[in-house]
Amino acid sequence: MRNKAKNFPYEGENKFEGEPRAKAEYASKRANGTTNTHPQERMRASTNRESDTSELFE
Repeated sequence: MRNKAKNFPYEGENKFEGEPRAKAEYASKRANGTTNTHPQERMRASTNRESDTSELFE
Protein backbone atom coordinates (compact mmCIF):
# COMPACT_ATOMS: atom_id res chain seq x y z
CA MET A 1 0.00 0.00 0.00
CA ARG A 2 1.28 3.44 -0.82
CA ASN A 3 2.02 6.14 1.71
CA LYS A 4 -0.80 8.37 0.46
CA ALA A 5 -3.33 5.63 1.06
CA LYS A 6 -2.06 5.11 4.62
CA ASN A 7 -2.14 8.84 5.45
CA PHE A 8 1.62 8.96 5.73
CA PRO A 9 2.70 12.43 6.92
CA TYR A 10 3.93 14.66 4.14
CA GLU A 11 6.36 17.36 5.18
CA GLY A 12 5.11 19.70 2.45
CA GLU A 13 8.58 20.71 1.33
CA ASN A 14 10.46 19.35 -1.61
CA LYS A 15 14.06 18.58 -0.63
CA PHE A 16 15.07 19.08 -4.26
CA GLU A 17 14.06 22.74 -4.27
CA GLY A 18 16.72 25.42 -4.21
CA GLU A 19 20.00 25.75 -6.01
CA PRO A 20 21.69 22.59 -7.28
CA ARG A 21 24.95 21.51 -5.67
CA ALA A 22 26.58 21.03 -9.09
CA LYS A 23 29.00 23.83 -9.85
CA ALA A 24 30.42 24.89 -13.21
CA GLU A 25 33.99 24.50 -11.97
CA TYR A 26 33.41 20.74 -11.57
CA ALA A 27 31.68 20.26 -14.93
CA SER A 28 33.19 17.99 -17.57
CA LYS A 29 32.52 20.55 -20.32
CA ARG A 30 33.36 24.20 -20.32
CA ALA A 31 30.90 26.90 -21.33
CA ASN A 32 32.52 27.18 -24.77
CA GLY A 33 32.02 23.43 -25.40
CA THR A 34 35.59 22.22 -24.96
CA THR A 35 36.36 19.32 -22.67
CA ASN A 36 37.65 20.15 -19.23
CA THR A 37 41.07 18.57 -18.73
CA HIS A 38 42.43 16.71 -15.69
CA PRO A 39 39.25 14.82 -14.78
CA GLN A 40 40.79 13.10 -11.74
CA GLU A 41 41.70 16.42 -10.16
CA ARG A 42 38.26 17.80 -10.96
CA MET A 43 36.45 14.79 -9.46
CA ARG A 44 38.68 14.78 -6.38
CA ALA A 45 37.99 18.48 -5.83
CA SER A 46 34.26 17.92 -6.20
CA THR A 47 34.29 15.06 -3.70
CA ASN A 48 36.38 16.86 -1.09
CA ARG A 49 34.73 20.26 -1.28
CA GLU A 50 33.28 21.90 1.77
CA SER A 51 29.54 22.43 1.53
CA ASP A 52 26.74 23.28 3.90
CA THR A 53 24.31 20.38 3.78
CA SER A 54 22.67 21.14 7.13
CA GLU A 55 19.52 22.45 5.45
CA LEU A 56 18.96 19.06 3.81
CA PHE A 57 18.41 17.39 7.16
CA GLU A 58 16.00 19.87 8.72
